[in-house]
Amino acid sequence: MQLGEFNASIRATIEFFVEQDLWLSTVYETSLPRSLEFNKLSLTSKDYPAVYDRGLSLSHYNLLLTDFSYFQFSHTSPSEYALAYYPNPRLSGSPEAIEFYRSLERERDEGLLSDEEFSELVAEIPSKIFIPRVRFEYSGSQYRNVRHPGAHFHIGMSGEDRWPSARKLSPKSFGLLMAKLYFPDTWWQHSRFSWPDDEQHLHLADCLDGKLVASIRLDGVSQFLSNDEKMGFHFAALNGSLA
Repeated sequence: MQLGEFNASIRATIEFFVEQDLWLSTVYETSLPRSLEFNKLSLTSKDYPAVYDRGLSLSHYNLLLTDFSYFQFSHTSPSEYALAYYPNPRLSGSPEAIEFYRSLERERDEGLLSDEEFSELVAEIPSKIFIPRVRFEYSGSQYRNVRHPGAHFHIGMSGEDRWPSARKLSPKSFGLLMAKLYFPDTWWQHSRFSWPDDEQHLHLADCLDGKLVASIRLDGVSQFLSNDEKMGFHFAALNGSLA
């Protein structure tokens, strides 16, 4: 994926989350620059809250969502890029925790809590990590047949887990996929599959599932997937088609 396409896809991702009322702020509308401080911590620590908090404090992300989860999209070359979703370890995936946070916000805004009291109470929300960090990497330089897939997912903080993918993903496809998996209340309001079978055709134009499939189709296939790897387990899409 060329840098211009990559950056356009980032902007499309931001637009999508704005439309869904999930967007909170944007720092970079283009490929994320390197942060030696963040990279060093993320490569050496298995303490997810510490890694998440460092990225948040450094504003080292492309866009921030309303639950304070964020995305990082980094492009090095057409065959080297990474996409990452960092959920908030205290709020993301927990409606109860989010409601508690919103109640603290209301009390602060109404003057019932000072900024200091608000910050202290927020800091006391326990880190339970309801949703794992998800990272997609596409790398020709690191590709080794079977041992190191060229296109793969990391789920969680192991770093050695590489779930092979038969397809490339753009920032937009990755963002849509995270929205479907981790913001289901928003997603299913706009999916034709939430409607009875005989009404689904009426909602084709605005269906988010249709938009996700269209985006994945445009992304294309991984150029680094051998016949050995095709015989084993891997993520695919579009009925498993590699065309």
